[in-house]
Amino acid sequence: MTTDSWRRVWRSLGVIAAMLGSQSLVAALPRPGHALMLLPSEGAIAGLGDGLRRGFLLAQEQSRLCSDKQTDWSIGWLSPGADLTEKLRHRALPPLLVAPPAAALVPTGLLAERRHRQVLLPLQRGISLQQLASRPGSDRLWPVSASRSLEIDVLVKALLEQKRLKFMLITDGTADQQQLADRFLETMGNQGGELIGLEPSARIISGDDTKAVEQLAFDVDWFRPLALVVMTSENSSLMQEILKQRWPETMQLVWNVSPRHSTPTSQLGVDEANRGPGWDNFSGSFKKRFGYEPGMIEASGYDAGQLVALSVMNQSLSVGQGMKSFDSEASIEPYCKALSLAASGKGTRTNGASSNMDMKAATPPTAILEVIQKDANGVESRTTYNLGAN
Repeated sequence: MTTDSWRRVWRSLGVIAAMLGSQSLVAALPRPGHALMLLPSEGAIAGLGDGLRRGFLLAQEQSRLCSDKQTDWSIGWLSPGADLTEKLRHRALPPLLVAPPAAALVPTGLLAERRHRQVLLPLQRGISLQQLASRPGSDRLWPVSASRSLEIDVLVKALLEQKRLKFMLITDGTADQQQLADRFLETMGNQGGELIGLEPSARIISGDDTKAVEQLAFDVDWFRPLALVVMTSENSSLMQEILKQRWPETMQLVWNVSPRHSTPTSQLGVDEANRGPGWDNFSGSFKKRFGYEPGMIEASGYDAGQLVALSVMNQSLSVGQGMKSFDSEASIEPYCKALSLAASGKGTRTNGASSNMDMKAATPPTAILEVIQKDANGVESRTTYNLGAN
């Protein structure tokens, strides 16, 4: 690397440190501190780092208002596909690591196992969670955000309440959407739902295959399902093709995303942004601090920050006990009270912004989600579901 390149790198690090405060350090520094936040240095998910950092920082700032104990945390950057174990081989590690979004779970688990550290997974929501419990070191990996499968569960609940038990199911065939379709089929079947049509499972349709979509429309007109469930991403080519068709008025289009387009057919979807009971307080504080409305990314960073702050309170814990101050079965407490309980050596649980904070090692938390119904006349109604409530 040239001298000019090094100057640019250090200038960038200086800007980030100035924005986040003196605790934000590069990963190469030897002091382990209390926590190390790892973020992607480049690639499609690199932009998520800003939101995670701000949410995390807010939790630390609020912690300082409640306690004289200050979190000593640092930031490190990893390129996509980097070997986590190799990158941190010569670094003294703190009790808690905050993994980058969509971290590779096998090397992350191996690192946690070999170095006897606890790892928070703030933005791990996809199909990788399905096999998390069987991964090496899974007893040290803590998902902070609710799984995408929770969105499927609330859709099933909404359809059952509307008595739309006969359905057809399609997917764009990508791995994530196929997993969600399988989850829907299993959950709906367990609740008495009936998949109708010619296929025994979800029909895979490419958004580029106009004839396949037209054939689907013909089959829907023949089988007359009460719901056509479409597993795809927002504004995908499959979604656009489905929206072009004319569907029976008695049928409802069901998406695993929010229904943002108008159609002559009633639609049902789910808001992809998870919420926790502490969302309102977090959202107001975040907007006042940073000047914009936060989303799920910022909330996940905030909840990871709360967990780290809890770990700092009990100074008698060893480096391998970073999550011992957290108890997923304890009553939810306001942040300051939870910090006080942790300082006295008790396990506690805070008011989650992105979830109910009832996660366990290798087990993601539940959350509060909204199901959105959009009628043919464009009128929207929202129903809130909290699958973690007793």
